[in-house]
Amino acid sequence: HTLYFATGALAPLRPRSHTIITTIQSAMASRRSSLRRHSFLALALALVPQLCASQATPTVAVLAVKKPDKLFGNHAAYFATFSHFPLPKERLYLRTAEDEYGCTAFTADTANSWVGIVERGQCTFIEKARLAQEAGAKGIIIVSNDQSVQLMGAGNSTEALAEAKSIDIFVLGVDHALGQGLINATVDSTPEIEVAVYESNLLNISELILICLATSLVALGAFFSTADVSLPGISSSPSSGRDVSDSLRAALAPQDEEVLEVGPEQAIGFCFMGSIFLVVLFYFMSYLIYAIIGAFCIGGASCLAQFGAICLNYYIPSLRSKGWMVPAGVGWVAQAEVIAGLPAIAIVITWVVLRNTSYGWPLQDIIGAGFLCWLQRTLRLNNMKVASVLLSVMFFFDIFWVFISPLFFHESVMVRVATGGGTGESVPMLLRIPTLGDPFGGDRLLGFGDIALPGLLVSYLRRHDLVSGRGVCQGYFGPALIGYFVGLNCTIAALCIMHMGQPALLYLVPGTLGTTLVISLCRGELGLLWEGKAAPVRLQEDEESSGGPSSAE
Repeated sequence: HTLYFATGALAPLRPRSHTIITTIQSAMASRRSSLRRHSFLALALALVPQLCASQATPTVAVLAVKKPDKLFGNHAAYFATFSHFPLPKERLYLRTAEDEYGCTAFTADTANSWVGIVERGQCTFIEKARLAQEAGAKGIIIVSNDQSVQLMGAGNSTEALAEAKSIDIFVLGVDHALGQGLINATVDSTPEIEVAVYESNLLNISELILICLATSLVALGAFFSTADVSLPGISSSPSSGRDVSDSLRAALAPQDEEVLEVGPEQAIGFCFMGSIFLVVLFYFMSYLIYAIIGAFCIGGASCLAQFGAICLNYYIPSLRSKGWMVPAGVGWVAQAEVIAGLPAIAIVITWVVLRNTSYGWPLQDIIGAGFLCWLQRTLRLNNMKVASVLLSVMFFFDIFWVFISPLFFHESVMVRVATGGGTGESVPMLLRIPTLGDPFGGDRLLGFGDIALPGLLVSYLRRHDLVSGRGVCQGYFGPALIGYFVGLNCTIAALCIMHMGQPALLYLVPGTLGTTLVISLCRGELGLLWEGKAAPVRLQEDEESSGGPSSAE
């Protein structure tokens, strides 16, 4: 059978695919009768060794530009399938050819360590590399015609493959913007570069930090959400030292007027309105990105100020009665709110200034943490039925807008919106952790919805456990939190393996909702969870079984 390999973008293709085709053709020519009888086995035997070899061949390079300063930094470049290894370790100098396409001889220079840089076109990649090699170059950089960098192969003919074996310099492809910047820099200076093979770890410490941060915020939000539920064994008598109503826990408890109970209709409405919002952002991101940033700043500052005011009122009770009347319908503003609002506003303003730098991520995460905890504190699920509807609907919502939307919009709507849609800005409703130890830098991101939505379920389960008098291990809160942690690990693993954006709820919903349903079924308590009814209090059961006081006595 004849196989045809696409010559599209580099990422989806295996390097040295032309050698795979040649190997299959050779096997077919020499063992045609055997292939007819055992075609699948022969094809597998032909493919396996070459696939193993191709996976070992580096495909991505780190092009470290040392000069000029405006291009300084690490950039991604891509090896041709016939590129030679190992790479030179010293600093290299860039030179252009007399012919911009590098299809005529370079001026020979064997005294210096230099690399030629040429544009794509007019002749084959092999010919460009051979001419640079004959002039004494250590390597050659071929600039793409656009921002996509395609796989550079030697061809499938026997002559091309034989000529490729004679190339003993490295051959790199770069995108048009970087390549033209380097070419322009050669006019009045001599750009200096270093080249290394890009080595990525399957897991990075940044992923672990992000997973732990998200799991901690889910647990912290559940604590705030259930601060109004009295813990078993807490006494409000004078001998306990402080009345429950005066505790910090009670101060953090949401007031009745602050709580919004989510029903099935609202759960479905979240999906419907979220879809409309995504489509609007997809088409009008350049106009709405700054409105989103503004809403993030106002909401984040308000949440941080509210938490700060709660703590100040608890530790300095005299601030509760002091304040000012603000006109324009604002009303009474307590002194604690003003004091707490100053650092909250300072954090937000500093983030606005530093948001596109490598120093903005801690402030964004602080604002996001306050926003997420306040969201879990004020939104409430009253039973498992609502939680199941909400998470099931959002489960398919996430999958559609990440994986299926490219069929209708030619790209993933969710990924484009999350990355700012080419505006140069990023949607701030994300947790950001910088990638540690990666030469290309970048951030590890997790959307607020992937924390808030499972967090609502976890908050409900903690409330149910507290009302039922159960501890972390005996109830549902602990297993659901562990399921969330495992689901996030699966999300990161899928991201590293598939090298594409993942719908986190695809893994988080089974880890949280699925775990809860299975455990409740095994305990025979699904009906109680489904209707939001407390389970039997085990502390009382243990007391009665141990011969404690009974109602008959």
